[in-house]
Amino acid sequence: MPRATARRTRRRSIETVAVFAIVVGVLAALTADRGRIYPNVLIRDRPVGSLTPAEAERAVSTLRPPKPDSLISVRTADAAHRFPFRETGLSLDLPLALRQAYLVGRRGPPMEQFFDRLATRWRRTVIGIPVIVDSGRAAQFVQLCARRFDKPPTNAAVRVEGTVVTVTPGRPGVEVDKKGALAAMRAWVAAGCKGELVLPGRMTGPEISTEQLRVIDTILSSVRTPLGGSSRNRRYNIALAASAVDGFILMPGEVFSYNQSVGPRTEDRGYRIAPVIQNGKLVPGTGGGACQLSSTLYQAALRAGLEMVSRSHHSQPVAYTPAGLDATVVYGAIDLRFRNTLPDPIALRARVESGMMVCQVAGHGPAPSIELVRRVEWLKPPEPEVIPDPKVAAGERVVEVKARRGLRVRVTRRWITGEATADEVVSTNYYAPQRGVIREAVSALEGQPAAPATDASSGIGEGVRAATQGSPPPVSSASPSREAEAGGRGAPKNDLR
Repeated sequence: MPRATARRTRRRSIETVAVFAIVVGVLAALTADRGRIYPNVLIRDRPVGSLTPAEAERAVSTLRPPKPDSLISVRTADAAHRFPFRETGLSLDLPLALRQAYLVGRRGPPMEQFFDRLATRWRRTVIGIPVIVDSGRAAQFVQLCARRFDKPPTNAAVRVEGTVVTVTPGRPGVEVDKKGALAAMRAWVAAGCKGELVLPGRMTGPEISTEQLRVIDTILSSVRTPLGGSSRNRRYNIALAASAVDGFILMPGEVFSYNQSVGPRTEDRGYRIAPVIQNGKLVPGTGGGACQLSSTLYQAALRAGLEMVSRSHHSQPVAYTPAGLDATVVYGAIDLRFRNTLPDPIALRARVESGMMVCQVAGHGPAPSIELVRRVEWLKPPEPEVIPDPKVAAGERVVEVKARRGLRVRVTRRWITGEATADEVVSTNYYAPQRGVIREAVSALEGQPAAPATDASSGIGEGVRAATQGSPPPVSSASPSREAEAGGRGAPKNDLR
């Protein structure tokens, strides 16, 4: 290469390096650290470029979150409520955002800083404000909102007024989405706490819809039993238990459990002391009266054509319903259970009305034609036990335990279709007779036969005589039971359960 050409090449290289050095020097001077944030830097949507940190802090002061005691509006679905902001457990780290804005073009190796500063001349850099979350308090706030906003769905229900059956529509419920709530809270604070804090919620449908119950249009059965003679506590217990049964919906194939529906009859659940039967005797007990509801419901289920799964009778006949049509219940031990064998859902109604316990089964019509036929066999009590007692005056007798006849009752459900009938034996019931106990003077027993503890005119025990002094209690507002009785005049009035 000629020397002249080489000299020109070296001169151009020197000139290029010199120009580059001059340009770099000028740009370095233009982008030199002057204690200010570099241009085109923003905190959220607020420009802070070319400002000192103190000026930038004043510029973003309005981006601070609400004061702790400030009330914010929180909404879910169609409901809103106001809460103090401090309860959210959220805040903004504005000092950290200011530091990050100032460090743009000031981090990394010198050449990297240089090019970052150079880029700020034409490129915007947006700094977000970090959200600080107190996880414990935020979780408590979500739970607080759930208690305030959650609404359970309302199932469709059946109403019976006279002979008219109507369906009350169900309503969906709403539930706060607890998993999505925290993300929504973060986003709301990060966006500047503008407007309402909207928490995500989801609709919850009722378990029993209006469509499912539209077919219920007829009272399939209705049974009444009298409450006459019941104490105030006993009536209260019956009404309380009935409120747990009233409106119960039983889908096809489902089994109703009295104990599961009513629950324990305990004082802490509101039940009061009233007479109950224990070991064949009336004693005070919590929840006395629950068996009258179960007995009335048992008859209504039989008359509606439902299938009995489990049922037990009392140890003694009861006053409010004929023997064989009662159903005793003891929580955790003895239950009344029946299955809906109909093709459509049914509704159970139970209420105290005009001195009567009323139970009804509503379903899709027509109502079945069913009679309950009882065949009753009366059982004589054993000869009374006579006990000599020197404390008894000569010629006197003291009846310590009254003799009571027993019964054996077979109940048949008779289905009537036009002129045809079909019988179904539903239960065989045995109520044991009770042996009497008499105390007599010692002298009166010498050479004298023991006298039975029975009514001389009728040959039946005093307890039976008491039961026959009034008319027998009604069984049902539907067709009456047919009875074939082998002797006797009615059930003893000896059970208030």
